[in-house]
Amino acid sequence: MALQFKQINEKFKQLQNLAKDFLWQPNISALPFWERSCVRCSQITVAVIRDLLQGQLSLRAMSLVFTTLIGFFPLLALTFSILKSFGVHNAMEPTLLTLLEPLGDRQVEVTGQILGYVDAMQVELIGITSMGLLLYIVLDMMRKIELSFNYIWTVKHARSWASRVSEYLFAVIVSPILLFISISITSFVSTNYFQIFLEGLTYGGLIIQPVAFVAPILLMSLAFAFVYSFLPNTKVQFSSAFIGGFITTVIWKLMGTVFQGLFATSAREQLYLAFATAIIVLVFTYIGWLVALVGSSIAFYHQYPGKARNGREETALSLLQQEEVSLAVAAMIIRRFQNGEEPLSEYEISLCLDSNSSLLEPALNNLAAINLITPTSDDPPRFVPIRAVSDCSIVEIWLALRRVNSESHCYSNDSEDMQRIKRFQSELNSTVENTLGNEKFY
Repeated sequence: MALQFKQINEKFKQLQNLAKDFLWQPNISALPFWERSCVRCSQITVAVIRDLLQGQLSLRAMSLVFTTLIGFFPLLALTFSILKSFGVHNAMEPTLLTLLEPLGDRQVEVTGQILGYVDAMQVELIGITSMGLLLYIVLDMMRKIELSFNYIWTVKHARSWASRVSEYLFAVIVSPILLFISISITSFVSTNYFQIFLEGLTYGGLIIQPVAFVAPILLMSLAFAFVYSFLPNTKVQFSSAFIGGFITTVIWKLMGTVFQGLFATSAREQLYLAFATAIIVLVFTYIGWLVALVGSSIAFYHQYPGKARNGREETALSLLQQEEVSLAVAAMIIRRFQNGEEPLSEYEISLCLDSNSSLLEPALNNLAAINLITPTSDDPPRFVPIRAVSDCSIVEIWLALRRVNSESHCYSNDSEDMQRIKRFQSELNSTVENTLGNEKFY
């Protein structure tokens, strides 16, 4: 029995090694397009599953459920008032029906209840104080949503309050207009006039069904792409945001089957129907936010493939390890430049050094700060030397890295202990320079 368990364990380790070699092979850019796409998709899938198992996405989705319950109706009230000023407030109903499509047959009932509540608020009668409170609730809800998306995109600093007011209000004002335009396009596609026009073409009859199927998915994907591009306080590439939005849309459509089954089951017991509806709406809200966060995570890993291997969590390094990583990165960039080889991206450098991509980012930033390297305009950017490196020594770069940001802080404490340490550092630098000053990178 023990022998069989050992054999199974060895087989499992072999499979792990095969999967690791397939996922994190260093020369992915040299692979054919289909094989490279397969590897990228597998990497992103593994990274997203790892994020879900770590629990942070689930925790933030649960937090956003409570945030949504507080701020959802004030947001709808503002949106309703804006649409009403354009005379197109009826556009909210098809939008909510599309948004609540996973609820199945109950989407009409829930949509009617939401619109009835919002319509009863009579926004035009709200005073200045109440309107201010309404705006604050909406802005605070947007701030909490932004923090969750900033976590996914490893953004440490959120927008300032001035930026929040201007950008969030811009989104609240512009989004209903874009919403109305997209709904108008969808409605036009669904009209008999458009169908008659297509049927009049030679192959028009074959186009109707694909267009009717693709148009809602495309528009919904664009809507999610806009959200993924706007909410994080960082630059998000549209291609990455659209891929995340498309996957989110597909999952959203598939959710409809599951929730329709849940409502069909609850409908058999009329006594518990109302109670079950409330619970399922909460579960729907939670899963909806979880799906949205997963879609944003997919966009993140698509834009930064180097993060897929080790995730977004930072790893603490000792001073010695920081120097080792920085000098190893400098040595690799300089050697490839001197040999006339193609420069590497951050992700490719991490694979060659078998290192965490999050550890390379500060190393690359420090090397750029001492004017040794610069990123190219490629996508993703690659790194090349910014100056002549033929006579560049390891000690020269080592000393320059030790002085990064040294001018940003001046010691006010000029005690005897500080003076002793400064003398020691100076003697250490001189000793290393005299002993190893001629050591080159290649």
